[in-house]
Amino acid sequence: MSIQARIASLRLALDCPVIESGQPGYDRARTIWNVDIDRRPLVIVQPASAAQVAGAVRWAADNGVEVTVRGGGHNLAGSCVRDGAMMIDLRALSAASYDHEAGTVTIGGGAALGQLDRANAAQGVTVPAGTVSHTGVGGLTLGGGNGYLSRLHGMTVDHLVSIELVTADGRIVEASQDENPDLFWALRGAGHNYGVATSFTFRYLPRTFTANVRHAFYAADSRADVLRFFRDWSYDGAPDDVTTYARLVEVPPYWTSFAPEFRGTNVISVATIHWGEPDHEDSAVSPMFAQADPIWERRYRTPHLELQHACDDDFRQGLKHYWRAGNLVRFPDEAIDTVLSFSDEYPGRPLQASSTIAPHFTCPFQFFPRGGATGRVAPEATSVGERNSSKWVSTLGGEWEFADEREPIIEWTRRFDDAMSPYKDGAYVNFMSDAGKPEAGRWLYGDKFDRLVAIKREYDLDNMFNSGLIDLLPKTTSAEVA
Repeated sequence: MSIQARIASLRLALDCPVIESGQPGYDRARTIWNVDIDRRPLVIVQPASAAQVAGAVRWAADNGVEVTVRGGGHNLAGSCVRDGAMMIDLRALSAASYDHEAGTVTIGGGAALGQLDRANAAQGVTVPAGTVSHTGVGGLTLGGGNGYLSRLHGMTVDHLVSIELVTADGRIVEASQDENPDLFWALRGAGHNYGVATSFTFRYLPRTFTANVRHAFYAADSRADVLRFFRDWSYDGAPDDVTTYARLVEVPPYWTSFAPEFRGTNVISVATIHWGEPDHEDSAVSPMFAQADPIWERRYRTPHLELQHACDDDFRQGLKHYWRAGNLVRFPDEAIDTVLSFSDEYPGRPLQASSTIAPHFTCPFQFFPRGGATGRVAPEATSVGERNSSKWVSTLGGEWEFADEREPIIEWTRRFDDAMSPYKDGAYVNFMSDAGKPEAGRWLYGDKFDRLVAIKREYDLDNMFNSGLIDLLPKTTSAEVA
């Protein structure tokens, strides 16, 4: 039977959209957030139920077709789309439902973060999650989930109660502390390798939040002093109800809020998100802003829901991205010198949106602390790599629009990342552009790696789900591990 005939049989069996190249909707469905990724799947399946997902997985196994899974499509490395594979596009699975007696919300595996946030706000509840509303709930959660509320209430996986998962053999299983607990542990931080997550159930916080935001920029000659204080204060000195972000950027020429002499110059941005009472904000965060005279500053109060959308324009669709990430265990003065030197050499253009100057935006280097509630979870409780030993999460990289900009930015990013390697221990998996080599798994997950591999062999011995950033069973066959 030809592949076209087999795809026709798939379409009949599933009773959901099954799209091939040349058909309406194909290019739109295969296009993801990082448009540097341009791949053409064999077929795109758009299921509306876990049963349809299971049918698609069984068809792929029977026909020797690789599988990728699209939720929000935000993965930097483009793991949700592969040439010649089946893409399972989960975006029709996005509904939220509530069990207020249990204090939980269940949401489909294809939902975007903004859909969860808006549904929660309507119910007067909150789930700590990421910071860009068009990020997928699935990818964010399966990698751990950092956000504005992490220091106060922990990572997204710390609020996860259960996951409905379609396994490589087409079964629909529940993973929780009570049911398939080893699988549940693996999914909470290294979860992109084990199946198709069709829904997530979270224990919500029974209230909404309002943030006190303070944001300031400082001139080039203040950057070292500001970064040194940020290092010394953000992790150990700031209270749990404060999250802080430092970023090195070039002021775009179209940011007319800045005096002309600062446009086109390299500056440092510092933003604090304070979740306490407004009259407590000044004493909580003012030390961070006392290191130099700002060239631009703003203070405002905003609901959690609005803050969750604050960076959407800066992380807009249509740009091309390349990032490297690191969990920093130390950040000495020589590392600060390295950061400043490389930031000044950045070969790209500033592409931040002109409509707003948000607390969170693309840049050559960004830096935020862990600690607080994030660091008080037992290291072995989740599969998130090195969440307790690292003090800060850093990302570096760039964005571009035109083909001739690509290679200089990628080459610069790799050199910068190599120069920062002495200060890192692993990385946050959701912030990396490169699909890792086999040895990268142990670097990311440390002494958890062997347990992750053992669980992978139990649920996916033939390595159907191998498009995550880290392939836990590279080139491994059933015979080799029998």
